Amino acid sequence: MADSWARIDAWLAVHAPAAAARLNPGADPAALAAAERVLGIPLPADLAASLARHNGADPDVEVLPDLRLLPVDGVVAQWELRNQVEAELREDEGEGEDEGEGEDEGEDEALAPQEHPYWDRLWIPVAHFQGDLDVIDMRPGPGQGRLGWSGHDGSGSFGDGAWPSFGAYLAAVAQVLMTGEAAPGAPGRFDDPYVGPDGELLWGWLPTGGLRGTAEENGYRRAPVGLPS
Repeated sequence: MADSWARIDAWLAVHAPAAAARLNPGADPAALAAAERVLGIPLPADLAASLARHNGADPDVEVLPDLRLLPVDGVVAQWELRNQVEAELREDEGEGEDEGEGEDEGEDEALAPQEHPYWDRLWIPVAHFQGDLDVIDMRPGPGQGRLGWSGHDGSGSFGDGAWPSFGAYLAAVAQVLMTGEAAPGAPGRFDDPYVGPDGELLWGWLPTGGLRGTAEENGYRRAPVGLPS
């Protein structure tokens, strides 16, 4: 994680300083320890190392592709919120079962709640956007540590397209910026990075808000690869 962030920070400082400024300074160790007490488990090692380097980022901008990084207090807040919603859903399901007593047994089985219909306490949030979360799966088993997605509507995925770890994702970002090539074994390619005249960074050209027309018409260009020699 330290090497990946060092490469990303060096690239941003040269090519996209405005984007670099949107990354927060590292979290205080006491804040990380306090978060672990609330979660009841250690933070995933790669997430803890990332938060120690950058305690999240500006929530309105994707400095990294597809992830709007949470600060450590945001990690805890989103985790607590999802636990609360999960508990409320389970309570509602229990009330529904009581009301349905005496109905056809087959229908009761079809409506039986899943083990985790919405959320698992061992999913640790990493990033947040409009109610959806990118999470690290810390449940025991061969998939432990993978980076997946949990939607606000109860949907989610740790299957095709999921990263084997947050560390693997960050290493792939560094690889793209420094070499222009996808990391070996990456589940997919990122959108192409663009840099603007003000030092901002965009992952993929999507003209929205005040941006219209092509990237070039707005002063953006494909991001340079690597650092000046």
